[in-house]
Amino acid sequence: MEHIEEIQKLSIRVKYIPEEHRIDVFIGSLKDNINQEVHLWEPDSLDKAFKLVRKMESKIMETRKPATHNHKDGNVAAPSHPQPTRFT
Repeated sequence: MEHIEEIQKLSIRVKYIPEEHRIDVFIGSLKDNINQEVHLWEPDSLDKAFKLVRKMESKIMETRKPATHNHKDGNVAAPSHPQPTRFT
């Protein structure tokens, strides 16, 4: 999200550069996985490109599972969840 804010500030200062070029520069500066997705949608404005990136970043953050690090042996494992208690 910081990246979007930087591009917005820069875009205000370079109004003489056509928006198509600013869109290409923005998309080209993204991480590969997001770059390819945004490029496929062919946004016709920076605002649309920003919205796409925000949605994709949110989706990525939602799908990430928190992991714990076992410092003893260096393994990374998903956190364990408490098991339900069975009453008999």
